[in-house]
Amino acid sequence: MEREDRLKQLTDQLTDGVKAVRDSGEYKKLLAVMAKFPHYSMNNCMLIAMQRPDATLCQGFDGWKRMGRYVKKGEKGIKIIAPAPYTVQKEVDKLDSNGKPVIDSDGEHVKETKEYQVMGFKAETTFDVSQTDGKELPKVGVDELKGEVDRYELMMGVLKDLSPVPIGFEDIKSGAKGYYHTTEKRIAIQNDMSELQTIKTCLHEITHAMLHADAPKEISKNRKELEAEGTACIVLKYMGYDTDAYSFPYLTGYTTDADMKELKDSLNTIRKTSSKIITKIENELSNIYMERHPEIVPDNEPEKKPTEKTEVAADKSTSDKPVADNRPDDGWPLVEEPKEKVIAERRILGTVRILPDGVGGKKPSLLDSLKLEKEKIKNKIAGNGGKDEKGVAI
Repeated sequence: MEREDRLKQLTDQLTDGVKAVRDSGEYKKLLAVMAKFPHYSMNNCMLIAMQRPDATLCQGFDGWKRMGRYVKKGEKGIKIIAPAPYTVQKEVDKLDSNGKPVIDSDGEHVKETKEYQVMGFKAETTFDVSQTDGKELPKVGVDELKGEVDRYELMMGVLKDLSPVPIGFEDIKSGAKGYYHTTEKRIAIQNDMSELQTIKTCLHEITHAMLHADAPKEISKNRKELEAEGTACIVLKYMGYDTDAYSFPYLTGYTTDADMKELKDSLNTIRKTSSKIITKIENELSNIYMERHPEIVPDNEPEKKPTEKTEVAADKSTSDKPVADNRPDDGWPLVEEPKEKVIAERRILGTVRILPDGVGGKKPSLLDSLKLEKEKIKNKIAGNGGKDEKGVAI
């Protein structure tokens, strides 16, 4: 199956999974509680993110108290802007039923006092759920993914290389798994999580950094979270890891309408971003593998034509010397020629890469190294009059 077809299949499964969570009884209970939380404006969402990037669920002190939770002692609140309407009195012309000013006997306009409501704003304090204790809130899904990732350290190195911003680990007090700091341009990941949860969170935050660092203001927080978690889920599914128990409820929490319009509008971005990340991961892993296994010749590498020196050496070794002896004039043994067919001038024997004399390469050939070592020994003996380092005749 082609990659694009596979990604289309996975995003369809994503939509079906989120719909199943939305239709569940547990989620309906969660909705009843979530309806009690305030809906913050875009500006306030930005203020919350700047002050506490790992915040997940915020409301005021009294709001938490009504839900049976209490702000922990010593917690610093998050400042937001709240509407603060006030009333002013103003003397204006009195109008008749036709909307015309009323004139008194002296020809002056009759005045009256009216009250007007003026919209003002004030600073207000809100607190994240991580800053509170008390009655447990309903939840759907699992708190953390469990499981190992094949070649975890290698995969973490690849993700750090492809991330547009630095990735670091720390103890995140809010309980969040990670966050992308929009002003400091960095990613923070919670310490000591499972390998699968760590990789999933890295992919989530990398997507934020790739797509939302300079995103237009009209893109909602819900849309951003849907794109980030959806991409992380699809990339890991493509690689053979299941995050449904965590990702589906997470995505459902940011799907506010029954028709799931926001999620459906995000699917094209999720597919494109997933494909881009998968391609980068595959290329990085391929490069690393080739560096660690230089004896492997890529399928698309052109075969080199034997050099003149190689041909002469080959003729000499085959015509002048018996095959069984396989020794040159100087008496130094060669590694036995492999029976299998070799590509151009590269010969692979176990894990040793041997290049014929005179042929270029990143490393000296084994035969070159042997000859150099022999020349060193000959020169040393000649300089000492045929004696070794201790003066003993050889």
